[in-house]
Amino acid sequence: MIASTKVRVRYKDTDCMKVVYYGNYLTYFEVGRVEFLRQQGLPMSEVDQKVHLPVVEATVRYLKPARLDDLLEVRCWVSERKRASFRFAYEILNEAGEAVASGSTLHACWDPATSKMIALPPWLQGIMRVVP
Repeated sequence: MIASTKVRVRYKDTDCMKVVYYGNYLTYFEVGRVEFLRQQGLPMSEVDQKVHLPVVEATVRYLKPARLDDLLEVRCWVSERKRASFRFAYEILNEAGEAVASGSTLHACWDPATSKMIALPPWLQGIMRVVP
């Protein structure tokens, strides 16, 4: 499944040229993955009580500037799944449908009760279907 959500570029997200500051794309990725989980019936507030999903690697490729007041579409999907980790892939499009950024985040599974890394729980495996 590919989840999609909209994000309006706010003033606070931009630099002095009214272009989205490079670090804010990771925030847009976070919005995308939280909405991915929500669209699968798992709000982040519920997921976080059972398992933590720390980001252990992040990549962003900047393709075209996004600017103040642009309405962006953040697309998110699972691109890789292993025993104890998975990767979200992202694509951010502007209103013209042009890609402005793409990237990925690799996540581990952390049990908050034991403070140890764990394999993906079965309830999470069920929604982490890889989209090629």
